[in-house]
Amino acid sequence: MINLLSKVGGSSEPTSRLTVLKYGGFKMFCDLSQMLQRQFYYCGTYLVEEEIIDCWQTVAQGTRTILDVGANAGIYSLAALAVEPTAEVHAFEPTPEIANRLRSTARLNALDHLHVHELAVSAQTGTATLNRFRGELGTNEGMNFISEARSGSDGERVHTVCLDQFCRDHSIDKIDLLKIDVQGHEYAVLKGAEQLIRSGRIRIIFMELNWADRSQSICPATQSVQFLKQSNYLFSKPEKRLNWQPAGDWLRKMTDIAAQRIH
Repeated sequence: MINLLSKVGGSSEPTSRLTVLKYGGFKMFCDLSQMLQRQFYYCGTYLVEEEIIDCWQTVAQGTRTILDVGANAGIYSLAALAVEPTAEVHAFEPTPEIANRLRSTARLNALDHLHVHELAVSAQTGTATLNRFRGELGTNEGMNFISEARSGSDGERVHTVCLDQFCRDHSIDKIDLLKIDVQGHEYAVLKGAEQLIRSGRIRIIFMELNWADRSQSICPATQSVQFLKQSNYLFSKPEKRLNWQPAGDWLRKMTDIAAQRIH
């Protein structure tokens, strides 16, 4: 239905529109030719993850430091600031034009606590190749991902940072809430935050899991779960009532999880 609505008025109509999000009444310019931005424009949220965002907002209340890794348009950053406006939110987005758009959204809403970093988060500080992928229909701008090796002679190189180094550089002692949505690169993000995680300085993590086929024993999702399990984290489906449980086969049914450090 949203895709049909975007075609009303003909192709000669401008595709950039201003909308008001359901989170904090924040404003955002949306390009209606893009799938994610159409949902923001017509619904004020990302419908596919609305329940997760609602859970994220509940956990964000009372926090001081939030990191949004793989921020894209910044809907999670904005949702957090809607309920905790004094929190310091660091949003990481390596795709230049998407990072620029998020900076524009921050300026439009005078969000001084939203810090946009045009960086990819990985296991180490350096560079990586940005692989542009827009889904099968070519309209989902939220699926870009990075790889360590160059992708051909014209591979687009971007700067990377590990969270341990980033937090040292920015005098961040503790992360209250961390979101990771990096298209299969989640384990590298966690490895780059190993000192923070092992010392119990990341309290709650929301993370997308990209599972491989069961015949493959090792994948970023299995590595991520095992790493957090060894670091004394419990897991829950990110829903209205969080139910923290030890890691188990039940996690294989989850594409998104929340993890909390056991004190």
